[in-house]
Amino acid sequence: MLLEFSVTNFRSICERQTLSMVASAYFKELESLNTFDAGTTERTPRLLRSAVLYGPNASGKSTVIEALDFMQDRVLHSQKESQAGDEIDTVPFKLRASSRAEDSEFEIALVEQGVRYEYGFRCNRQRFTEEWLYAYPQGRAQKWFHRVFDADRGKDAYKFSSLFEGERKRQDWRDLTRSNALFLSTAIQLNNEQLRPVFGWFQHRLRVVASTTELNAGYTVNRCKDKYEKTKVLDFMNSADLSIADIQVKETPLSAELLPKDLPAQLKDDLLQKMKGQQFMSVKFVHTDTETGEAVDFTEDEESDGTRALFAFAGPWLDVTENERVLVVDELDTSLHPLLVQHLVKLLHRTGTKAQLIFTTHDTTLLSQKLLRRDQVWFLEKDKSRATQLYPLSKFSPRENEAVERGYLNGRYGGIPFLKDLDFYGV
Repeated sequence: MLLEFSVTNFRSICERQTLSMVASAYFKELESLNTFDAGTTERTPRLLRSAVLYGPNASGKSTVIEALDFMQDRVLHSQKESQAGDEIDTVPFKLRASSRAEDSEFEIALVEQGVRYEYGFRCNRQRFTEEWLYAYPQGRAQKWFHRVFDADRGKDAYKFSSLFEGERKRQDWRDLTRSNALFLSTAIQLNNEQLRPVFGWFQHRLRVVASTTELNAGYTVNRCKDKYEKTKVLDFMNSADLSIADIQVKETPLSAELLPKDLPAQLKDDLLQKMKGQQFMSVKFVHTDTETGEAVDFTEDEESDGTRALFAFAGPWLDVTENERVLVVDELDTSLHPLLVQHLVKLLHRTGTKAQLIFTTHDTTLLSQKLLRRDQVWFLEKDKSRATQLYPLSKFSPRENEAVERGYLNGRYGGIPFLKDLDFYGV
């Protein structure tokens, strides 16, 4: 579960910006549906099941998602996929000379296996300059490790808590951590078990989707090969009133006939050789003739963009809710009708699980449906220095029954485009 995420000096973000999934104690509406108990070993506030981010184009909505994606990628891959000397793919805020020379910083607070953790790091293109981890297994902070680059000595300095296990192996973990790799990632590669819940949260709990248009239907198709799993996909699709009677998956050995006809012969031969023995899976959606009741097959190409998008989304969505993951989606409404987006959010709130959804959208109708609490809505806009500012609706102390959509579109909360009249015709 995610409590909060903070990022500093990354792309369009200059000063520290924080997205919180902690439910406000002052708001009581939709508490049983839209919030849940974190279930930690300490007393922690209730958490939100979802949060939505609004803002004009280029306000930094995607940057927040990219920052979380970057942090996940570094945790999972900095040790095993990078080599000594490889640059770290971070970009500081470029519109201030001071920020161009400063490090980027990422910090996250999460709950895994009933324990709260706070983990973060600072980095530039050349190295990680700081890294830290706090754990709260008994409700009190335990600073398990702190790594800081000592510029005078040209090496990292480490401090370990006596509660951090593996005293004999610390030297190995420390010595084998490259300047462009994280200690967390390195220690996991060297079989540290105490850090595994934190690493496992990034590996198994967090799912970041840059856009629903990039979702591949392959995962959903594979689920449909199992009869029970296919039933769950059908139920999900038909909950959106699509009236699909069945989904048929056909596996065919890959052959030259299945490849594009205009593909060069040599490339076609290479592909067939590399993919020898693999199966090509095709999907048909079965509908019912409204007059005769007979089954009518539709290929994927014959279905609407919305149906195909929802099908691609079905498998990952079921996975998120079944396994209580944190799903982060940029532009959830890109391929989905506003009513479908509302439907998905309602489904999540009603699952009763600890799954969480964070998404960006331009669809303001969500604000008028009594679907979200006041602490679930966030806005982004650029300040005078063109840096992204992220702030919650609750900053404006809205009333419980306030017309939030109208207020937002009227500019009360900011986060909308500033449009200038352009005299195209010289009139």
